[in-house]
Amino acid sequence: MKFMSKIILKIPKRTSDNFGDPITRFIGFVGMVKKSIRSSDILEIDLTDTKFISPFLVSGLVHIVNNHRNKGGKCEFVFNKFSEGTKSYLATVRFPESYNYEGSGGDSIEDVFSTYHDRTYTPIVKFPTALSSEDNLCRENILTALNKILKNQLNLSGSFATGIYYLIDELTQNIVDHSGDNSGAIFAQFFTSKNFMDIAIWDNGKGLYQSYVDSGKHNPSSHSEALNFAVYGKSTKDIPESRGFGLSTSRDMLVNGLSGKFFIFSGNAFFIQTAEREEVIAIPEANSLHGCYLALRIPILNNAQFNPYNFME
Repeated sequence: MKFMSKIILKIPKRTSDNFGDPITRFIGFVGMVKKSIRSSDILEIDLTDTKFISPFLVSGLVHIVNNHRNKGGKCEFVFNKFSEGTKSYLATVRFPESYNYEGSGGDSIEDVFSTYHDRTYTPIVKFPTALSSEDNLCRENILTALNKILKNQLNLSGSFATGIYYLIDELTQNIVDHSGDNSGAIFAQFFTSKNFMDIAIWDNGKGLYQSYVDSGKHNPSSHSEALNFAVYGKSTKDIPESRGFGLSTSRDMLVNGLSGKFFIFSGNAFFIQTAEREEVIAIPEANSLHGCYLALRIPILNNAQFNPYNFME
């Protein structure tokens, strides 16, 4: 009989809505799980004290749970009477299973998503990454329904709406093109009192470094170098133009066009760009992420000067 142990991720009472705090906690949790847990062990997510949890941390936990389950591991989620509000919220956003296009039954995507039009968040949504016409249509329908939620929640229109839709389309397409996973996921939440929206997009695939290795192009020597190639425009494709993973266009539009913040984490490196900083940072191998995770913060501002076509390639 195999010895089975348990590792507990204790979720704090409140996660700060500061851009970096939930991301830092996610990176720390990745390291805790990698260091301490085997596929035969139980991963426990302890939410007994949790009153508020950032969508960036929610998304990070889904990534961790999926990675553990993909290895055959089991996960448990612990609540109590003091965390009923958190439990209800997480159930409503479909944590951790997500809205799964493969198991939607007879309900149409529009029917499922229509219940979110008057909320301040979307469900966590899986989308297929295969290139078949059926999966392409399914992915298109999912993203169209998701954009409709955001349009209703945020009263999006004009150039601003075009920019948001472009970012979502471009960054989800990156997962289709490069992840090697069978699905990606996306989650968004609007903070009405602070007038910004957080969007997380992620996959449990092979990551940026392995994508470059498999393509035989540019030959990065590390995850940091692969991330540098991706965000500054070195492509893995056999095309004359060099647009990397579309990240250079997306981060430029988000940060310089919309005054937002951009973060991407893959392997043992991450890249962050805000108005104040722009850098690739290597982290310990013990905190290395399997796959790719993006976090976007978008101020919901009436920016009459913003023109998305100034940033599109």
